[in-house]
Amino acid sequence: MARPRKYTPQALRRAVRRYFRSITRTQTVTEPVATGVKDESGHMIYEQRPVLNDLGEEITYKRYLLPPSITDLCLFLGIHPSTWSEWSKHDEHPEYEDATEYARQTILAWNQRQLLTREGKDVRGIIFNLQANFGMREGHEIEVGRETAQLLLQMSPEAEEYGA
Repeated sequence: MARPRKYTPQALRRAVRRYFRSITRTQTVTEPVATGVKDESGHMIYEQRPVLNDLGEEITYKRYLLPPSITDLCLFLGIHPSTWSEWSKHDEHPEYEDATEYARQTILAWNQRQLLTREGKDVRGIIFNLQANFGMREGHEIEVGRETAQLLLQMSPEAEEYGA
């Protein structure tokens, strides 16, 4: 007889979201706005005010206090990484797809954001993680032989222009 699962699909979804809430803080984006008042030295006094998007809504962002990872998520959940890996096989465990895919996409988004916005820090670890765990690859050049190059030229719509 198999051991009962630690999480139902709904409990796993709640626990995964709780993990992410435990390592983030939602902050409002602000900008300095002149108050129209000057200090005793004649300098304009500014105050931070929320930035509104084009819909008139305050812009917020999640600030990660710790980098999210599957390993930390498994520790938080009290499960072995192999259990998470098994639950992530959507064809075998479709009942866990919502929770596992939410975690995967959230961690992927964090990594991509870090790659694009990290200032003055090395991004080699982020690149490695994206390649090793998310299937991302850098561009590759492929050399083709003469016969293949001729065939590709003939198939090209511009081939007629060049007399191929």
